[in-house]
Amino acid sequence: MPPKKPDPKAAAPPEPEEPEHEAFGQWDGERNPESLPEGKGTATYPNGDTYVGVVRNNMREEKGVYTWKEPEEGKPGGSYDGEYESNKKHGKGVMKYPDGGTYEGHWKEGMREGHGTFKYPNGDWYKGTWSGGKKSGEGTYFSYQGSCWYVGTWTDGEFKEGVWKFKDGSCYKGSFAGGRPAPGDGVFLFPNGNRQMGKWVEAKAEGDEEGKTNVFW
Repeated sequence: MPPKKPDPKAAAPPEPEEPEHEAFGQWDGERNPESLPEGKGTATYPNGDTYVGVVRNNMREEKGVYTWKEPEEGKPGGSYDGEYESNKKHGKGVMKYPDGGTYEGHWKEGMREGHGTFKYPNGDWYKGTWSGGKKSGEGTYFSYQGSCWYVGTWTDGEFKEGVWKFKDGSCYKGSFAGGRPAPGDGVFLFPNGNRQMGKWVEAKAEGDEEGKTNVFW
């Protein structure tokens, strides 16, 4: 049985990032003795974004819901429902992105950090650890289009080492680079117990005049 063709797009999808807005606008809620916003209420920012939650020293703190203004009528602008610290997402929270993607998990200083699950609008999902907003550490990525899973170690948003599992029960174990098997040794395992050991070799694709390379088993 020949090895399956790598799907370079499945392992490293683009990382959608939400916009940020720090300027404080109108406030309808609790105030301190100096009549400044302090406590629970609703903030409406100059650009049309809104925040419902706790404010301390004119900054979002504790728990709240931030909703981005619709870029066009009928199109969602995204929202975040979760914990804050010093105006940044910090702790647990759920981010709904304008493109339909969602992230539920931990945050640190406005970035995805720790354990969390990202569901992409195309049906893909990643469940595992994050660092600096990128997939990092141990995690599993499911590719809806490829009907396969990438299970193992991630670094700076890319799959580096682990198991490439297929829907028919077969899998490939080895190292990866750029969303495809890296040059070097690896092994395919099949449901019937057979295994195929071999090596991936990087070479220029036949007929490609642009000098692009591919890996061949």
